[in-house]
Amino acid sequence: MTDPRLEDHLVGLELQLVEQVEQRERAAVQHRPDDAARIEAEITELTEEMARTAEQVAKANAEIPAIHAPEAGAA
Repeated sequence: MTDPRLEDHLVGLELQLVEQVEQRERAAVQHRPDDAARIEAEITELTEEMARTAEQVAKANAEIPAIHAPEAGAA
Protein backbone atom coordinates (compact mmCIF):
# COMPACT_ATOMS: atom_id res chain seq x y z
CA MET A 1 0.00 0.00 0.00
CA THR A 2 1.21 3.49 -0.76
CA ASP A 3 2.57 5.46 2.15
CA PRO A 4 0.16 8.40 2.55
CA ARG A 5 3.10 10.58 3.60
CA LEU A 6 4.60 10.11 0.13
CA GLU A 7 1.35 11.19 -1.48
CA ASP A 8 1.11 14.18 0.88
CA HIS A 9 4.69 15.09 0.03
CA LEU A 10 3.85 14.92 -3.66
CA VAL A 11 0.91 17.29 -3.20
CA GLY A 12 3.10 19.66 -1.19
CA LEU A 13 5.70 19.67 -3.96
CA GLU A 14 3.02 20.43 -6.51
CA LEU A 15 1.80 23.40 -4.48
CA GLN A 16 5.36 24.70 -4.15
CA LEU A 17 5.87 24.28 -7.88
CA VAL A 18 2.75 26.29 -8.70
CA GLU A 19 3.93 29.08 -6.38
CA GLN A 20 7.42 29.11 -7.90
CA VAL A 21 6.03 29.28 -11.44
CA GLU A 22 3.90 32.27 -10.44
CA GLN A 23 6.92 33.95 -8.86
CA ARG A 24 9.01 33.32 -11.98
CA GLU A 25 6.31 34.88 -14.15
CA ARG A 26 6.11 37.86 -11.81
CA ALA A 27 9.89 38.29 -11.95
CA ALA A 28 9.83 38.16 -15.75
CA VAL A 29 7.04 40.75 -15.98
CA GLN A 30 8.90 43.00 -13.54
CA HIS A 31 12.11 42.69 -15.60
CA ARG A 32 14.09 40.89 -12.88
CA PRO A 33 16.04 38.32 -14.92
CA ASP A 34 18.35 37.36 -12.04
CA ASP A 35 15.39 36.47 -9.84
CA ALA A 36 13.69 34.64 -12.71
CA ALA A 37 16.83 32.55 -13.29
CA ARG A 38 17.15 31.70 -9.59
CA ILE A 39 13.50 30.73 -9.42
CA GLU A 40 13.86 28.63 -12.58
CA ALA A 41 16.61 26.65 -10.85
CA GLU A 42 14.28 26.08 -7.88
CA ILE A 43 11.54 24.95 -10.28
CA THR A 44 13.94 22.43 -11.79
CA GLU A 45 14.80 21.05 -8.35
CA LEU A 46 11.13 20.76 -7.41
CA THR A 47 10.31 19.03 -10.69
CA GLU A 48 13.11 16.51 -10.18
CA GLU A 49 11.99 15.81 -6.61
CA MET A 50 8.40 15.39 -7.82
CA ALA A 51 9.58 12.84 -10.38
CA ARG A 52 11.52 10.88 -7.76
CA THR A 53 8.58 10.92 -5.36
CA ALA A 54 6.09 9.93 -8.06
CA GLU A 55 8.37 7.02 -8.96
CA GLN A 56 8.35 5.88 -5.34
CA VAL A 57 4.54 6.07 -5.26
CA ALA A 58 4.29 4.14 -8.52
CA LYS A 59 6.64 1.42 -7.24
CA ALA A 60 4.65 1.13 -4.01
CA ASN A 61 1.41 0.80 -5.97
CA ALA A 62 2.94 -1.81 -8.28
CA GLU A 63 3.74 -3.97 -5.27
CA ILE A 64 0.09 -4.21 -4.19
CA PRO A 65 -1.11 -7.72 -5.04
CA ALA A 66 -4.20 -7.97 -7.22
CA ILE A 67 -7.16 -9.83 -5.78
CA HIS A 68 -9.05 -11.88 -8.30
CA ALA A 69 -12.52 -12.81 -7.09
CA PRO A 70 -15.19 -14.47 -9.16
CA GLU A 71 -17.90 -12.18 -10.44
CA ALA A 72 -21.18 -12.16 -8.55
CA GLY A 73 -23.59 -14.77 -9.87
CA ALA A 74 -20.85 -16.83 -11.54
CA ALA A 75 -21.00 -20.50 -10.77
